[in-house]
Amino acid sequence: MKVDVVIKELLDNGFYVHNNFLQGKALLDLQESHTNILMNTTDSDYKFGKAARIGSLELNRIKNPSIAEAFEGEELNQIRNKMLNSGCSFTEIFLTHEFTDSNGLERNGFLHFDRIWTFKYFYYLSDVETLEDGPLQVVPSSHYMGAMLRTRQVGKPYEQQDNRIQINYPEVYEDVQDNIKPIYGKAGTLVIFNTDTFHMGGNITGKNERKVCRLHMR
Repeated sequence: MKVDVVIKELLDNGFYVHNNFLQGKALLDLQESHTNILMNTTDSDYKFGKAARIGSLELNRIKNPSIAEAFEGEELNQIRNKMLNSGCSFTEIFLTHEFTDSNGLERNGFLHFDRIWTFKYFYYLSDVETLEDGPLQVVPSSHYMGAMLRTRQVGKPYEQQDNRIQINYPEVYEDVQDNIKPIYGKAGTLVIFNTDTFHMGGNITGKNERKVCRLHMR
C-alpha cells in the first residue's frame, strides 16, 4: 500500500479500497476474535443480527490485541495521521454480523453522510461479492457536498440533523443515484473512508451474511 496513493484517492473520491489487505494468520485471528466476542457480547437493539461496541483502540491493544493490530502498522498509522492532521482524540471499534433483512431499513440503510464527521477503517470478514451480501455502497467524490450539507446542521440537536439524502435532499439524490457504487471484496478487504462521503449499508437477503470489523476515528 502506497500512502500517497491512498491519500490522493481519499481526497479525490472520499474512499479507498484495498482487496485482500489482511491475509493468513492475521485475518484468521481477527475473524476468530470477531466470532468469540459476538458470541458473548451482543447489542440487543441491533435488528439485523449481532453487534458489539468494544471500546477504544488503546483498550483493545490490551483486551483484544489481534483486533487492535489489524488497525495499526506503519502505513495505516501514516494515513490516519495525515487525514487527521496528527490529532486523533477519539477511537472506537465496532463488530457486526448481519444475517437478516426482515426488520426494515435503519437510518444507515438510506444513502447518508454521518452527522458527526468520522474517519473509518472498515474490514470485511466474510466474502461480499453480490448485492445480496449487503456491500457498503458509496457515491464517489460526494464528500465535498456531504461536508457542505453537514456543516449546515451545526447547532441543531443531534437527532434533528438532516443527513439522509433520499429523504432530506431529494434533489441531490436525483443527481447522484446513478453513481452509487457497491464495494465488493473477499474477507480481508479493507475500506478506508471519510464519512462525509455519501454511503449506505447494503441489505442482506436470503441466507447471505456480512461480517464487519470497523474502527471509527476523529
